Amino acid sequence: MTTLLECARVLQGRPAGSTGGQRPATAAGATQVADANAGPTQQGLSDREYEVAELVLAGLTYREIGDRLFISAKTVEHHVARMRNRLNCANRAELLALLRTVVADRASNAAGQPWPQRSPR
Repeated sequence: MTTLLECARVLQGRPAGSTGGQRPATAAGATQVADANAGPTQQGLSDREYEVAELVLAGLTYREIGDRLFISAKTVEHHVARMRNRLNCANRAELLALLRTVVADRASNAAGQPWPQRSPR
């Protein structure tokens, strides 16, 4: 068990022997944490979070979203909480307002292309 904890600390940029919940004080460690929070897309949302966002904006309940995406309502709730955290929104109303612009921007960027562009081999 301690080997696993040491491995996790190394992956987080902390020395293997360190204890406690302190983050690294180096700038490199801070940028690693920032990069990890940024997520895979420019807005910091994963593709699944975009799917959830579109359905939330359509007015569906967590249970209805879960049924459509084959996930539990609790998982939908976690996706919404993660989006709110990643987008630095103070409340749900602020999140919804920001999601409207994020989803609209993504839709306008993909306008005219029903499928994602595939890279040539």
